[in-house]
Amino acid sequence: MLLAQIYRAGACPRFLGIARDQRESLRPLVEEGLRSNVLVLSGGVSAGIRDLVPEVLQDVGVQAHFHKVEMKPGKPILFGTRGNTLVFGLPGNPVSALVCFELFFRPALRRLLGHTDPGPRMIAAGLAEDFAYRTDRPTYHPAHLAADDKGWCVRPVAWFGSADLRALAQANALALFPPGNHRHRMGQVVSVLALDS
Repeated sequence: MLLAQIYRAGACPRFLGIARDQRESLRPLVEEGLRSNVLVLSGGVSAGIRDLVPEVLQDVGVQAHFHKVEMKPGKPILFGTRGNTLVFGLPGNPVSALVCFELFFRPALRRLLGHTDPGPRMIAAGLAEDFAYRTDRPTYHPAHLAADDKGWCVRPVAWFGSADLRALAQANALALFPPGNHRHRMGQVVSVLALDS
């Protein structure tokens, strides 16, 4: 999924392989990746005993600029640099990885490619139906975006968490919902990030 997203964003990725949850497996791949302009890792950035990416990056001289963002999905994202190399540690769950790619990696890549307005570009869309949602963080919910005679219309798709690829297959956008327990009404305008732009 990430290789396809990188191609669609205008770059040529080089797949380095899959590291085991062991420092001696991860470190050589990280060192190889640091020879590129940008290194993207997926998985191993959270707080579990096998989440070794932050430690390995620190060991090889990557300066972390931020680690963890108050959002759902994708909270454990890490961004750092070593010299001129940008380093993105994305969560391993696919919906989290895609959301972080769209919000953080794609704009950075577009800037590197010379775009003056790298995004992300949010649009306003009215909800196609009532939608009740409770969350403790700003949430980028998979959704379907379409145009109707009144403008942009968005319908959240059924979504069961950051590992739910089925929801991504039905979505072409991410609708942003604020933290709290809310009942959003049909027609209410929300911010939306189109995924196929």
